[in-house]
Amino acid sequence: ERSRRPSISQPMESKAAASRSPKEQKQLMDPFEADKCFGSSLPWFTPRTISLIHDYAEMEKTPMFYSKTLAAFAQKYPDIELRTLKRFLVARQLDITKASAMLDRNIEFKTTEMKEFDEAQMVSILGEGRKAVLSKMGKALDGTQIIGFRGCLIQKGQDPQEFGRAMAFFVQRIIDDLGPYVEPRLTILSATNKIEGAVNLPARSLMTIFRSVNSVMGDNFPETCQKIVIFPFPFIGRALWKVAKLFVDKKTASKVTLTLTLT
Repeated sequence: ERSRRPSISQPMESKAAASRSPKEQKQLMDPFEADKCFGSSLPWFTPRTISLIHDYAEMEKTPMFYSKTLAAFAQKYPDIELRTLKRFLVARQLDITKASAMLDRNIEFKTTEMKEFDEAQMVSILGEGRKAVLSKMGKALDGTQIIGFRGCLIQKGQDPQEFGRAMAFFVQRIIDDLGPYVEPRLTILSATNKIEGAVNLPARSLMTIFRSVNSVMGDNFPETCQKIVIFPFPFIGRALWKVAKLFVDKKTASKVTLTLTLT
């Protein structure tokens, strides 16, 4: 008779691994984790599927997870992709309670606010073609997908929450287009210049929109946005940025680059 194999309710882990080792956070997002852990070699699968593969392959001696924190989180959310679970854990410094609260809010956001939201609604808010607020561009030198953001095209009187939902729909579509085997990593390229014939609202009147964008990206797409480049950004505008930073979490603010040109 074969020895008992791990189930999703009992994920295997290294007995020597501490629940909060100093190296754990780095290991969770380490692209070479596949060489160390069976589960992390299949990040695009759910823990339940990984467990079935592990069971079928009769790999009792190979632990599914070395990290106790990751194993416990996978046990709690067996039907969510492992790579997604990792991002939420890292976003909350490996605190399962905080990561769970964050992920539960994300699930609620998807099942309530985004359930009836469709592409037609997104286009009505963001526009399309050359007049779109958001656009999918090429790849940055670091390999991240670039999203163009043109605030000058945002409509006057735009509801911030509706704009946030439209952006969530747009970003999720880009992530889906990247496919299941590509880790979603985005760079947001935000142009501040005016366009003739556009609404061209002043930046100060768009603060509520920016707060909504920050909330949607931070709460629902953690560890996805790698860099935010704002250009052209004159020296005199840095005073405005100091005010804007008050509405942005420190981690997001650290990703922002202000530049006069892109050269």
